[in-house]
Amino acid sequence: MTLDEKPQGSESTKATETKPPLKTPDKNSTKKQSGVKKIFRQIGFGFLFFLLGALVVGLALYLPANSKLRNAEAELERLYQIESTYEELVVDHERVSIQRSVYKILANASQMHVAIVNNDTDRISQYLQYIEDDLASLSIPDFPDLPTSLQDQLSKVAEKRTNDKTGALEALRVFENDLLLLIDNLE
Repeated sequence: MTLDEKPQGSESTKATETKPPLKTPDKNSTKKQSGVKKIFRQIGFGFLFFLLGALVVGLALYLPANSKLRNAEAELERLYQIESTYEELVVDHERVSIQRSVYKILANASQMHVAIVNNDTDRISQYLQYIEDDLASLSIPDFPDLPTSLQDQLSKVAEKRTNDKTGALEALRVFENDLLLLIDNLE
């Protein structure tokens, strides 16, 4: 047998021994996979850029708002102190206003005392009217019934002013003493 000659049985073995054809990747399938990967990559980058943008916007809005909030809290604390001081001053003002009214009534009562001693009926009537007006407008939260009691005492002075000078002076002295006691209680 020469080299060019082949044994007869060898062709049949080659036919049975033929290798299956190699599977070449389908071009459409590879394009689909790479397209899907590309889309997922783009979505991932888009989501990443969205998060970064949201973070930048959030910080851009948060930091100034946080600063404003801290400033507002500091201002609010300052205003709380001012409010408490104001409330204290309102209480003091009410007390001083009541004291001023009582001192005014006491001054008019002293002037009426002089008018009774001098038997000056016009001045007695004038000061009596002043005192009655001031007592009507007097409001004392700590002693709510006191203005009415003082008006009752003043009416005793008014009753005795013409007929009983000594009784009027005594009733006026009791009235003035009650006013002085009220002044002491208001301080």
